[in-house]
Amino acid sequence: MKKHKQAQLVHATSWVELYKNAFEHNISQYKKVIGDKILAPVIKSNAYGHGLTEIAQLCQQNEKIAWLCVATLSESLKLREIGITKPVIILTPIGPHTEKAIIQDISVTAYNLDTICYLDSCGKQIGKPCKIHIKIDTGLSRLGVKVSEALELIKKVKTFEHITIEGIWTHFAESQSSNRSFTNEQVKKFNKLIENLLEIGIKIPLVHVSNSAGATTVTSPYANLVRVGIGIYGYWPSEYVKHETGKKYPNFTLKPILTWKTKIVDIKYIPTGTFVGYSRTYIAKKESKIAILPIGYFDGYDIRLSNKGFVIIKGMYAPVIGRICMNLIAVDTTDLQNVNIGDEVILVGEHPKINATDISNLTEMNPREVTTKIHPEIPRIVI
Repeated sequence: MKKHKQAQLVHATSWVELYKNAFEHNISQYKKVIGDKILAPVIKSNAYGHGLTEIAQLCQQNEKIAWLCVATLSESLKLREIGITKPVIILTPIGPHTEKAIIQDISVTAYNLDTICYLDSCGKQIGKPCKIHIKIDTGLSRLGVKVSEALELIKKVKTFEHITIEGIWTHFAESQSSNRSFTNEQVKKFNKLIENLLEIGIKIPLVHVSNSAGATTVTSPYANLVRVGIGIYGYWPSEYVKHETGKKYPNFTLKPILTWKTKIVDIKYIPTGTFVGYSRTYIAKKESKIAILPIGYFDGYDIRLSNKGFVIIKGMYAPVIGRICMNLIAVDTTDLQNVNIGDEVILVGEHPKINATDISNLTEMNPREVTTKIHPEIPRIVI
């Protein structure tokens, strides 16, 4: 661990460890599946809670990674500030200051004529074309030009002097589901549009349709770039995707790259019948030894884990007791041996009951929600 990273931990109440080997393993697994197609990790929203700067630097170092996907202009500019030179695409509306993206050679998503006219004017003003990826709405009904209107839009945009159509893409609504009918319909619509474009002589360089779920379960003859989000962090989009991937690629595995840790700040001995926490949701059924941890829902430890969650101390499980507070939680260490103030505690890690998937099942979330909740100011340490 580097000295400056160690210094960060002096006053930190918790920290996140990121395992470089696990990250590289996941990247290799997806690259083997997609072959010559471009691998473009999605590192938006603080890299799904893993740390934008840390994950971006791992991506920059990895030769198997060609592109990076973010959600906002600020995220893309941050990447350039820290020395990321690989191509970057912004997946959501860019808003003002588009000229900064053009100057920094950052590609943007567009899907309506008004926005593209504005991007064209920005490019003209700077003297450099704006590179766009046109998003197609094939059924998610969120962002994107309707399939029925896409051909005419693209034909018009091709005439713009300061716009370069670099890519075209769509996003699945339920590619993690075992019911493939809607996903197949989305692929069919998207493929038909690409065919129609090719028929009139328009070949767009980058075509992308698949996300983490689609990367191993969907094929498109035209796609040459694959966006992978939750998978690169070591989590499966669903049990169905895990099962289907295993059938097609028996050696395909994912390794979670994140462990969230803290340390015990206090030990209390309480008699039978003592209430613990706000609203008195827990009562000790016997004399108990409880440990107090300096994290809470402000830090991203979900309040729904109150009286449900577990942590690991010295290799043993300790249940969360009482209501999780804004900055503190209590765990029962009565049955654990030699537990002391200062002992390390694993909050989230690759163990049953405390991995992001098990936590998500317990709280009716998904692994993305578990990791993205971890407060951005908590130090991330690459191991």
